Amino acid sequence: MFKRLVADARRVAVEANSVAAGLGSPSVEAEHLLVSLAAGQDRAGSALREVGLDPEELREAIHRDFERVLGRVGIDAAAFDLSANCRRTTPRWGASAKQGLERALQEAERRGERHIGPEHILLGLLRAEHGAVPRILEAEGIHRDELTGRL
Repeated sequence: MFKRLVADARRVAVEANSVAAGLGSPSVEAEHLLVSLAAGQDRAGSALREVGLDPEELREAIHRDFERVLGRVGIDAAAFDLSANCRRTTPRWGASAKQGLERALQEAERRGERHIGPEHILLGLLRAEHGAVPRILEAEGIHRDELTGRL
């Protein structure tokens, strides 16, 4: 599948790895792809920034989501340092990122396009029903249909 990624989409994948590592995550997940997309100078990046989701805001939203999820099960995020316990040299690819890229491939194929661009990755992430990306978008007041329409 990575062979079908255009240069900008490959940049998204590489940058997502750096985002995950920078946030102390042991794995690259869909939310890290979202941050990487927001940093791009393509249609996907522009669409995210137009709705108020720049890379720094998304990093903060990921942190808020993490704290909310822990809080739901009665854990105070300040009580422990997850990054010290889970740090890896290179984050592995997590299930949500893999699923997002698989949905990006499906989106490109559905449109009759041979290559996967950043807009396909964003559309693939927006199709997720569960996980951090839908929670973050909802918490930030972003409607997936509105974002999809900008592409």
